[in-house]
Amino acid sequence: MQVTFQGYIPKNIPQIYKTAQAKKDTIAVLGSSRSSDKIMSYMSMCSNVVKGLLLSDKRIVHGCGTTGIMGAAHYAGVKYSRTNAEGKPEQNLGIVTDKLWGNEDTENCVMLTSARSESDRIDKFAEVADTILVFPGSVTTLQEATTLIQKNYYGESKDKKKIILVGKEYFKGLDEQYQTLYKNRLITTKPEELYTIADSEDEIYGIIKK
Repeated sequence: MQVTFQGYIPKNIPQIYKTAQAKKDTIAVLGSSRSSDKIMSYMSMCSNVVKGLLLSDKRIVHGCGTTGIMGAAHYAGVKYSRTNAEGKPEQNLGIVTDKLWGNEDTENCVMLTSARSESDRIDKFAEVADTILVFPGSVTTLQEATTLIQKNYYGESKDKKKIILVGKEYFKGLDEQYQTLYKNRLITTKPEELYTIADSEDEIYGIIKK
């Protein structure tokens, strides 16, 4: 059951999070909001990656969920982020939907804004992050991944994002589909120019640093 967020949340994303440097330093983290034995290794990887990013002075932005991949990102964000004057982890940023799902921890995220829908939230993530990590998840995660890839394909060069799909086995089918589209000339951009697939923490860090 969804609940409505009652606390203060900016109507629009504060401009300080939308500058070129701020977007370069912010990484969006997407993935499953449910815990599963099949994604436990990815949850651990997500936690370690977020730790490394924060300790290297980056910021993360996510949906403030407390379970699954989202929970791994959030709790690592709380643990390893610097805190601001209000005591909130200032490198742990959140964008929620107008109606919460009920497992969000909005008190320990710096709330940037809310979104009308998941697709609207994807647009808002793109407003504050030039790099987007997509870990394994369910139908919504696949929708988010394909929406982001679509935006890279049709968008202008200046608006393209560094999309990193985490999990070679998990995203194998999706990658094969894009390779087929390219082979059949249904898209004219090589898939590897639209996204990159990583399977380890070192690969993720290496792609982000490029």
